[in-house]
Amino acid sequence: MPRPSLTGVRILIFGYGKVGKELRALIHERRGEVPELSDVQIVATVTRRGISFGDRDAFVADEPFSLDHLEKLKPDVVIDTASANYETGEPSLSLYFRAFELGASVITTNKAPLALRFWDIVERARKYGLTLGFQGTVMSGTPSVNLLRVLPGSWVRKIRGILNGTTNYILSRMAEGIPFASALAEAKQKGYAEEDPTLDLNGFDAGAKLVILSNFAMKTKLTVRDVKLEGIANLKEEEVANALGEGKKPKLVAQSDGKEATVRVQLVSQSDPLYSVDGVENALSVETDVQTITIRGPGAGPRQAAYGALSDLILLKRGALLLP
Repeated sequence: MPRPSLTGVRILIFGYGKVGKELRALIHERRGEVPELSDVQIVATVTRRGISFGDRDAFVADEPFSLDHLEKLKPDVVIDTASANYETGEPSLSLYFRAFELGASVITTNKAPLALRFWDIVERARKYGLTLGFQGTVMSGTPSVNLLRVLPGSWVRKIRGILNGTTNYILSRMAEGIPFASALAEAKQKGYAEEDPTLDLNGFDAGAKLVILSNFAMKTKLTVRDVKLEGIANLKEEEVANALGEGKKPKLVAQSDGKEATVRVQLVSQSDPLYSVDGVENALSVETDVQTITIRGPGAGPRQAAYGALSDLILLKRGALLLP
């Protein structure tokens, strides 16, 4: 829980692009209907241009940002919606550690720090009696991390899913007879793929998400460098045609059983819950000692990612945002 504040729960939004702006909009839209948001106060937003003090729709840099601002503003919660840096996790990683030292919990939609140093971040939060929310890092607002939070007392044996919308769109179009290069160009045109889609095509993005889920669900000690990645770039059109002839579809499946973590193309049959997951949709199947649960929904989008962060904020206010 955030520390008490006479002026309500003070949040700092780090990263004020599309996701950050949608988060601010959601807080304002929902605060009259959701009791947990009624006392939320945005004290500042931060971008590469600097820091903007107060709760303003349009970003205006008042001065350059430094971590010293955390001590001055005393936020109860820092929400990171910045873009990912898979080299070092910075500047978000240092932001988290300093926030914890000063008594602020962290909510993030940024995969990179957790994919690189998941347990370092968790243990730092634990040291200071704080918490960490990261639903928005995997499948955006479709419950993935937070699905696992509502399975207490069960033992997760395996997680398996389609965790990247770009590659799923391309594979879905290839299953319809569209060549790889044309499907990729189409994905870029529709905004489903980055101009440089390498981290999607080689499985790295899905691998980063798998690390977060596996570490959280099964207490593995993975980093993204431990995941065996194959991606879809080498998939031949004739292989897709042959799979379809056998009643199967190619899907880029991220999977961990607690011992091995892989992202590779699997040919799934019609009885597989992942078979009908097409386009940019994502899906996650969680196998426990009690049952297997599959959830599917949008895996990306600014409003969806913002909702992932908002759901964490509400859970935090309820005291339900527990550490692994």
